[in-house]
Amino acid sequence: MFNKSIKEHVLELDESIQNRIAGFITQGACIIEASDPVIVMKKLEEIVHPTYQILGNGVESTFLKKQQGRPIIRWDAKTFRKNDAIGSMYSLSMYPKEPKPIVIIDNITEIPEAVSEIYDDPEFVENVLLHSWKNDIIYLTHLEYGPFQMNRTDYSVLFPVTPGALSRLRHHPDGIATTTF
Repeated sequence: MFNKSIKEHVLELDESIQNRIAGFITQGACIIEASDPVIVMKKLEEIVHPTYQILGNGVESTFLKKQQGRPIIRWDAKTFRKNDAIGSMYSLSMYPKEPKPIVIIDNITEIPEAVSEIYDDPEFVENVLLHSWKNDIIYLTHLEYGPFQMNRTDYSVLFPVTPGALSRLRHHPDGIATTTF
């Protein structure tokens, strides 16, 4: 341990971070609690970039190398206006499934409270953006285009939050994995 250089320790730490990230970009949805979710998502974006040098030769490294080049779609739930939740999910349902998109939904615990001509009911937005991912097949209806469905295994959906933020949800996110980073 004491014979390693600082560079070797940094590389080990970086590989450990990569391995943690590999654990939550599986198919389906995952809530990631982190003291600084912005940094974790930035690292994820770096890792899936095709030019990033994946460290190590283990199972996680092999998995991450296969994830490189996946598109990242990022939404901010606190900026969603009327019909944005359904509209975004509809657009996502039309997005190519290969390579599987990684969808990052920021601020799921910060959905605007005001129900009006400008905003949807926050409980509805939370149900569409978060709770629908617990189902294998997601059935939704777009106001203009009608019913559509999505298969959760076609996506990796990540909900970065700070510790304690989940208490601001209207419903407990049963059926969705939660990991602490």
